[in-house]
Amino acid sequence: MKYILGVDGGGTKTVALLGNPDGNVVARGVSGPSNYNVIGFDAACSVLESVINMACADHPGELSALCLGLAGAGRKEDIERFESWAAHKFPKTAIKVVSDAEVLLMAGAPSGPALALICGTGSIVYGRTVTGELIRAGGWGYLFGDEGSGYAIGIAALREVMRAYDGRGRETLLSELVLERHGLHTPPELVNAVYGSESLRAAVASLNDLVEQAAGEGDAVAISILEESALELAQAITAVYPKLGTSTVPLVIAGGTILRGSYLRQAFNRACETLRLAFTVVSYVTEPAEGALKLAWKLLLG
Repeated sequence: MKYILGVDGGGTKTVALLGNPDGNVVARGVSGPSNYNVIGFDAACSVLESVINMACADHPGELSALCLGLAGAGRKEDIERFESWAAHKFPKTAIKVVSDAEVLLMAGAPSGPALALICGTGSIVYGRTVTGELIRAGGWGYLFGDEGSGYAIGIAALREVMRAYDGRGRETLLSELVLERHGLHTPPELVNAVYGSESLRAAVASLNDLVEQAAGEGDAVAISILEESALELAQAITAVYPKLGTSTVPLVIAGGTILRGSYLRQAFNRACETLRLAFTVVSYVTEPAEGALKLAWKLLLG
């Protein structure tokens, strides 16, 4: 039996979908993060191999085509490095490596000019022009960017908690919520707890749901964090939109931070209105790996 496989590797989780030659999903594998800028190349490859094996475990046969859509792998040298690894591991398989944003575009808007926004642990905006060229804004990692992301929101929350404790900032419900999450009593205890986390970036990003909770209860500090994050996401779109060669495009959105963040989504919509950003349609993709599977299917067809 011949199979194709598509992988969506993100900063929080990695999903592999195994499909038959018709592109129908027959199995699924899920593992942890595979962004090599965060966990390292060898660790990322280990996660990818694990999730692929998981998806293929009960379906022995020939893997004819494999597409890896990877967060953090937007540069040519990144792609070539993963292609070399995949070719070594799967020598009889046609291989394609792309960014996670390209996978999202294929999942939600497979043809024509379009925009893609990913807002999970990290953030990035991608655009596909009228000529098929892919352009981007953001997605430079937590040290250089990722504005509006789960990590950025979590960092902002921690800083506001400490500012409130020092008397430099406003009192906020976030102090109580963050301490309760960690089972602590005072903000200074957070320093060791957070820096000592096994996965610092994931631990920080996981706080975004507390910011959503506090905003839902009317906390001004939390609301301010999410409004600023939403504006950053919308501004990233303004950097890409004018370069697409058309004034009307669909927007495809993915990433747990914005998909699960109702206040952030509403604030993002308001920010887009303020910046006069209009889209033919806005769609939400919960399984971007479907785009990777489509690309693997196209690779199979040649």
